[in-house]
Amino acid sequence: MKIAIIGLGKVAELHVQALRQIGPDIFAGGWNRSADKAEDFCRRFGGTVYPSVEALLADNEIDAVLVATSTASHFEFARRGLAAGKHVLLEKPLCERSEQIRELADVAARYNRICMPSHNYVYAENMRRLRAHIEDGRLGDVVNFWAIYNKRHDASIGEPDLTMRELMVHHAYCMLFFLGRPSHVYATGTNVHFDDKRAHDQLMITAEYADGKIANLWGSFSADDRSREPWSCYFKVLGTEGSGVVPWDVTKFGQASIPFWDDATYWDSFLQVEQYFLNECLAKASPPLSTLADAYDAAVILDAARRSLVEKRRIEIDYT
Repeated sequence: MKIAIIGLGKVAELHVQALRQIGPDIFAGGWNRSADKAEDFCRRFGGTVYPSVEALLADNEIDAVLVATSTASHFEFARRGLAAGKHVLLEKPLCERSEQIRELADVAARYNRICMPSHNYVYAENMRRLRAHIEDGRLGDVVNFWAIYNKRHDASIGEPDLTMRELMVHHAYCMLFFLGRPSHVYATGTNVHFDDKRAHDQLMITAEYADGKIANLWGSFSADDRSREPWSCYFKVLGTEGSGVVPWDVTKFGQASIPFWDDATYWDSFLQVEQYFLNECLAKASPPLSTLADAYDAAVILDAARRSLVEKRRIEIDYT
């Protein structure tokens, strides 16, 4: 099995190091808009530097591609990869518009190829086991869910919609993984840290379910949690007969050049998503744990949250 990467940035480094743990010859090479960056990447990690996306997709040795470019180009590169007969692992946020996700699903079906969202958090073993316990009824009736993230990022990175687009997408697909579709959302956001005062660096989304469940999604780029049991990244499910929690900050190492790059849970999530993509989806034709339909739902939920921020009211979610 051979995988090539379109877009050789920081996230690609995490993926390629995960691939090297699975097998030394899986990573075939990649392409980047900057030829110098592509040369440097492949000098460090091996593989072929492809002169163009066309050359990469024309290589019959490649079975699948990871699309890890900016969100604006995800749809086009994923569509081209599927049309070229490659399976696709697509970084999140998947696309700029929810309807593009549905179109990718149609393209994948047309060419009989897998297009899997890289919704890496849900592939962690403890996340999967928690959902299994929920499905088996061991927690009783689930009544609420919490997804919490607190990690200070450089104030200069702030721009409108950054926190919603890059952070809350994780919360949305994790909520869907555990609870399914909510019916309504209410969102609020503030700026206490980013240089760009138009940019929210703290967001709270409350999602309601028809049966009474409530999901609370909190995301902040404004401050670290330095307390004894930090809520740096934290997922909790409460039911009438039990509860479960999945914390990060369990194993730390080195100095973080980028927030969370010193956290083993974050690194391991890329290994787990690549293992599932290769060993379950490609080898056994198993469906992803978080599908394109889930990615579409997550995009629709976040669009409703954006509307709630503007209109300052509770919004009913329209999934049609």
